[in-house]
Amino acid sequence: MAFRAQNTISGKEGRLFLDGEELAYIKKFEATIEKNKSEVNIMGRRMTGHKTTGAKGTGTATFYKVTSKFVRIILDYIKTGEDKYFTFQGVLDDKSSGRGTERVTLYDVNFDSVKVAGLDVDSEALEEEIPFTFEDADLPQSLRDDF
Repeated sequence: MAFRAQNTISGKEGRLFLDGEELAYIKKFEATIEKNKSEVNIMGRRMTGHKTTGAKGTGTATFYKVTSKFVRIILDYIKTGEDKYFTFQGVLDDKSSGRGTERVTLYDVNFDSVKVAGLDVDSEALEEEIPFTFEDADLPQSLRDDF
Protein backbone atom coordinates (compact mmCIF):
# COMPACT_ATOMS: atom_id res chain seq x y z
CA MET A 1 0.00 0.00 0.00
CA ALA A 2 1.27 3.50 -0.79
CA PHE A 3 1.55 6.43 1.58
CA ARG A 4 -1.67 8.45 1.69
CA ALA A 5 -2.45 11.87 3.15
CA GLN A 6 -4.71 10.40 5.83
CA ASN A 7 -1.69 8.46 7.19
CA THR A 8 -0.25 11.71 8.56
CA ILE A 9 -0.68 12.22 12.29
CA SER A 10 -2.36 15.26 13.77
CA GLY A 11 -0.31 16.88 16.53
CA LYS A 12 -3.56 17.68 18.33
CA GLU A 13 -4.23 13.98 18.94
CA GLY A 14 -1.86 13.66 21.85
CA ARG A 15 -1.63 13.68 25.61
CA LEU A 16 1.11 14.30 28.15
CA PHE A 17 1.47 12.67 31.55
CA LEU A 18 3.73 13.73 34.45
CA ASP A 19 4.25 10.86 36.90
CA GLY A 20 0.99 9.31 35.64
CA GLU A 21 -1.10 12.51 35.95
CA GLU A 22 -2.50 13.81 32.66
CA LEU A 23 -1.58 17.44 32.04
CA ALA A 24 -4.59 18.45 29.97
CA TYR A 25 -3.38 22.05 29.74
CA ILE A 26 -0.36 21.14 27.58
CA LYS A 27 0.01 23.24 24.43
CA LYS A 28 3.28 21.99 22.97
CA PHE A 29 5.80 19.33 23.95
CA GLU A 30 9.04 18.24 22.38
CA ALA A 31 12.02 16.22 23.53
CA THR A 32 15.31 15.62 21.72
CA ILE A 33 18.22 13.28 22.22
CA GLU A 34 21.42 14.81 20.92
CA LYS A 35 24.57 12.76 20.48
CA ASN A 36 27.83 14.07 21.94
CA LYS A 37 30.64 13.68 19.43
CA SER A 38 34.38 14.16 19.52
CA GLU A 39 36.31 15.21 16.44
CA VAL A 40 38.93 12.74 15.25
CA ASN A 41 41.61 13.83 12.79
CA ILE A 42 42.75 10.93 10.61
CA MET A 43 46.08 10.89 8.79
CA GLY A 44 45.63 11.01 5.04
CA ARG A 45 42.04 12.27 5.17
CA ARG A 46 41.04 15.85 4.61
CA MET A 47 37.66 15.47 6.28
CA THR A 48 37.40 15.34 10.07
CA GLY A 49 35.99 12.12 11.50
CA HIS A 50 33.53 11.98 14.39
CA LYS A 51 33.27 9.55 17.30
CA THR A 52 30.04 9.39 19.30
CA THR A 53 30.92 9.51 22.99
CA GLY A 54 27.50 9.82 24.66
CA ALA A 55 24.16 11.58 24.45
CA LYS A 56 22.03 14.14 26.27
CA GLY A 57 18.29 14.60 26.46
CA THR A 58 16.66 18.03 26.43
CA GLY A 59 13.17 19.31 25.80
CA THR A 60 10.59 22.02 26.23
CA ALA A 61 6.99 21.88 27.40
CA THR A 62 4.63 24.81 26.87
CA PHE A 63 1.53 24.92 29.04
CA TYR A 64 -1.49 27.19 29.30
CA LYS A 65 -1.19 28.98 32.63
CA VAL A 66 -4.00 27.43 34.66
CA THR A 67 -2.16 26.18 37.74
CA SER A 68 0.73 27.07 40.07
CA LYS A 69 2.08 23.49 39.95
CA PHE A 70 5.42 24.36 38.36
CA VAL A 71 5.95 27.47 40.48
CA ARG A 72 5.47 25.30 43.58
CA ILE A 73 8.01 22.76 42.28
CA ILE A 74 10.72 25.38 41.73
CA LEU A 75 9.96 27.18 45.01
CA ASP A 76 10.17 23.86 46.89
CA TYR A 77 13.69 23.52 45.54
CA ILE A 78 14.58 27.09 46.55
CA LYS A 79 13.16 26.67 50.05
CA THR A 80 14.20 23.08 50.86
CA GLY A 81 16.99 22.20 48.44
CA GLU A 82 15.05 19.11 47.26
CA ASP A 83 15.46 18.88 43.50
CA LYS A 84 12.67 16.66 42.16
CA TYR A 85 12.89 14.37 39.14
CA PHE A 86 9.86 13.18 37.20
CA THR A 87 8.69 10.83 34.45
CA PHE A 88 7.01 12.27 31.35
CA GLN A 89 5.02 10.14 28.95
CA GLY A 90 3.94 11.62 25.63
CA VAL A 91 1.19 9.78 23.78
CA LEU A 92 0.28 10.21 20.08
CA ASP A 93 -2.99 8.54 19.14
CA ASP A 94 -4.61 9.82 15.95
CA LYS A 95 -7.21 7.13 15.25
CA SER A 96 -7.97 8.51 11.78
CA SER A 97 -4.37 7.99 10.62
CA GLY A 98 -4.48 4.22 11.03
CA ARG A 99 -0.84 4.28 12.22
CA GLY A 100 -1.47 3.11 15.77
CA THR A 101 -0.38 4.70 19.03
CA GLU A 102 3.08 5.92 20.01
CA ARG A 103 4.13 6.25 23.62
CA VAL A 104 7.47 7.81 24.51
CA THR A 105 8.52 7.72 28.15
CA LEU A 106 11.19 10.07 29.49
CA TYR A 107 12.86 9.25 32.80
CA ASP A 108 14.62 11.46 35.34
CA VAL A 109 13.09 14.64 33.93
CA ASN A 110 14.37 17.75 35.72
CA PHE A 111 13.09 21.26 35.02
CA ASP A 112 15.74 23.86 34.10
CA SER A 113 13.75 27.03 34.74
CA VAL A 114 10.22 28.09 35.61
CA LYS A 115 8.64 31.53 35.20
CA VAL A 116 7.37 32.37 38.68
CA ALA A 117 5.27 35.40 37.67
CA GLY A 118 4.01 36.91 34.45
CA LEU A 119 1.39 39.35 33.22
CA ASP A 120 0.62 40.34 29.63
CA VAL A 121 -2.10 42.81 28.72
CA ASP A 122 -2.01 41.68 25.06
CA SER A 123 -2.22 37.95 25.74
CA GLU A 124 -5.48 36.09 25.21
CA ALA A 125 -4.19 33.13 27.21
CA LEU A 126 -1.10 33.14 29.40
CA GLU A 127 1.44 30.42 28.71
CA GLU A 128 4.48 29.09 30.51
CA GLU A 129 7.38 27.45 28.68
CA ILE A 130 9.47 25.06 30.74
CA PRO A 131 12.78 23.72 29.44
CA PHE A 132 13.94 20.42 30.90
CA THR A 133 16.56 17.70 30.72
CA PHE A 134 16.06 13.95 30.92
CA GLU A 135 18.41 11.04 31.42
CA ASP A 136 16.73 8.06 29.75
CA ALA A 137 13.89 7.24 27.36
CA ASP A 138 11.83 4.25 26.22
CA LEU A 139 9.42 3.57 23.39
CA PRO A 140 6.99 1.06 24.93
CA GLN A 141 4.51 1.44 22.06
CA SER A 142 5.37 2.58 18.55
CA LEU A 143 3.67 3.51 15.32
CA ARG A 144 3.47 1.03 12.45
CA ASP A 145 6.33 1.09 9.93
CA ASP A 146 4.40 -0.49 7.06
CA PHE A 147 1.84 1.20 4.82
